[in-house]
Amino acid sequence: MSSTNAQFLQVLSKTLPPEMSFNLPKESVYAERQTVQFTAQGGPEFAPGNSISVLLPPRDDMMDTHCTFLQFSAKTTDANVAFCDGIFSVIDRVRIYSASGALLEELPYYNLRQRIEADVTVPQYLKDSCLGVAQGYFASGADKFAVSSGLHRYMLPIKSALLANQKHLPMKYTGGIRVEFTLAPGSDACVVKNNAIPGYTVKDVCIVSDLIKLNDQQIAVMDAAFKKQGLKLFGTTYNHHFLNYSVPNSTLNISDRSASQKDILLSFRDNAVLNDNAKDSFLRAKTITSYQFSVAGRLFPQRPIRCDDYASEAFVELTNAFHGHVIGAGLTVDKFNALAEGTFVVGRDLKSSRTVVSGDKSCKSQAVDMQVILTSSVAPNQRVDAFIGIDVVYKFLPTSEINIYK
Repeated sequence: MSSTNAQFLQVLSKTLPPEMSFNLPKESVYAERQTVQFTAQGGPEFAPGNSISVLLPPRDDMMDTHCTFLQFSAKTTDANVAFCDGIFSVIDRVRIYSASGALLEELPYYNLRQRIEADVTVPQYLKDSCLGVAQGYFASGADKFAVSSGLHRYMLPIKSALLANQKHLPMKYTGGIRVEFTLAPGSDACVVKNNAIPGYTVKDVCIVSDLIKLNDQQIAVMDAAFKKQGLKLFGTTYNHHFLNYSVPNSTLNISDRSASQKDILLSFRDNAVLNDNAKDSFLRAKTITSYQFSVAGRLFPQRPIRCDDYASEAFVELTNAFHGHVIGAGLTVDKFNALAEGTFVVGRDLKSSRTVVSGDKSCKSQAVDMQVILTSSVAPNQRVDAFIGIDVVYKFLPTSEINIYK
């Protein structure tokens, strides 16, 4: 029987057209995968305003950043206090340091940036799923006060250039990095009823990651390459800028000197909402009637984008900024066009071509500010947060030096 099969395969290999004839791939070098937990220093319990550090030590393994998550347990301090939608609301800032203490990456207003992304990209069915609930979203019909006041375990991806952009992170050649999370004030992360005092606790914090253990042969090859040319990592991160918007028709300046500006997001939040503990501090307002950007004398786009009526022009621009991935539960007509407590956001892709990976360099090369030209039919009393997405390159050298280009 076996000889008959062998003969059949020989005949088949000669009669198949070339595009259907192929050899099976050779077996790759074996690499073992294991899940490892890196526990936070200090604790075990943390409160608003505290900073939490997790050390990722140098080791021979490759970190699978797509299977790396921040995990912690959290609850509010009162049954009349609830978390805002998405447990990332409790993270005000993320900093990543080298082993020597050099700041490698800083992500301020992390919770607001993640809330904008969630409103645009996370659909309701995902919020209703086990994964959505584990990330702190409230399922349809859930009592957010009852859920928040109970102790639950949460799991979040870490959105950063170093810990998210490359599939595998060679931990050995980074020399070890420390990830620091600063907890947001209770008034930012929570909403209250019955005049309760906003507050929460976080405990049992760790980073859980899949590590790929390499064999001696693989490590030797990588060591030789690192000694010769170091390690270069590419990623995208963002810079944050605060803008004061108080005059209806204004031109606001953003002083950002990044070499590759990829996109920009503008969030408009009403000060009355920000100062009310009973309201979600991440809700945004749509009071502008048009916007336009100016960079080194060039207008982006060539004519102002209208935001009146259903803000359809602004929505198309936002779609381009998120590369078509606009399926979020926050993009309903009512929410996107709300005057005070909604989800409106301005998004603009700054790349001159969809085929170009890098962004615009005019602000750095010509030492000029980016300008935001706004019009409004009412006198605004708003806080404007600008997030500029940028390219960043890290080069880890055998001398333990780290060069950062951005």
